[in-house]
Amino acid sequence: ILIIITFLNYSLLFSQKTLDLHYNSLFGKQKSFQFFNNSEFSYKLKGQLFYTTHKLVNMQDSILVFDNDSSIKLREIKAIKIKGVKISPYFFGAGILFFLLDTGHNIAFGNQIINEKAVLIGSIFVAAGVIVNYLQNKHIRIHKNSVLRIIDADYLNLNIKN
Repeated sequence: ILIIITFLNYSLLFSQKTLDLHYNSLFGKQKSFQFFNNSEFSYKLKGQLFYTTHKLVNMQDSILVFDNDSSIKLREIKAIKIKGVKISPYFFGAGILFFLLDTGHNIAFGNQIINEKAVLIGSIFVAAGVIVNYLQNKHIRIHKNSVLRIIDADYLNLNIKN
């Protein structure tokens, strides 16, 4: 039993590289975020218009390796998107559900089938869903005040010279 416990202790002591991002928020507060291996990573390269999302597999000195065997350098990254809590589907659902329930009520009781107020309220909910969908994710541009680096926390081999 002692051999098994010793083996488990040494097998669990491995270092994991992290991608560390330090940036200033909108009001100047210093914030940081860390990305680990096997996490979703959304980025925009210099010259690209849209974000690309891949699973982060490995990190070397200044190179990120993804699950589709592609790799990019840290200096090529223009912006990073950090996904937030998904609440926008509730707004989309509320807008569509309100419109459908009002239309079903009007059909059942023989009124005018499409009500202008129901269309207006439903479209307000859908528009709010579009706005919340954009605001719930953090879009961080990498510039001179942002620091993006790979940290290797290999404390077991700290004093070993190569």
